[in-house]
Amino acid sequence: MTGLPSALNRLYSWLSGEPVVRETSHQVLRIPADGSPPHLLRLKTIETDDNVDCFMVHIPDFRLYWGKEEGFQYRDIAFLEVIDHSQPELVGKYFAWKSFAMDLMPKSKHTGFYGDAFIAKTPLWENDENGAVYEDIPVAFLASPLLDKVLKELHAR
Repeated sequence: MTGLPSALNRLYSWLSGEPVVRETSHQVLRIPADGSPPHLLRLKTIETDDNVDCFMVHIPDFRLYWGKEEGFQYRDIAFLEVIDHSQPELVGKYFAWKSFAMDLMPKSKHTGFYGDAFIAKTPLWENDENGAVYEDIPVAFLASPLLDKVLKELHAR
């Protein structure tokens, strides 16, 4: 469905029941449930209008890790805004997702959530007319205390 205007993409998504995959991709942080080290990876985004993150219009496509059904549909989101930081590349909004499909995924050895957790970054202004504008998560984020702060926000959900 590439090349169609955004309104037609949303109509196709609604009629087919399949989220539209966008051609944007960005680097997110994946925190694997199996206890392997958190790492950065590139994910494309898909359009969303049916969940807690619909205000973003499109989100990273976690379906490879959570499945296309309940694992993906039963998700929650939290965010942390970093306005001032000694490392300017860390300034922005960090959005974190977890699944609460407890019967479908193993409990994470890192986070206590079920399944993998993911973190994406946007600039402080966050959206344009097409929804969320993403930036790559900087490598420095992995060693910063911001990672624990974002996960704390996600635990509070």
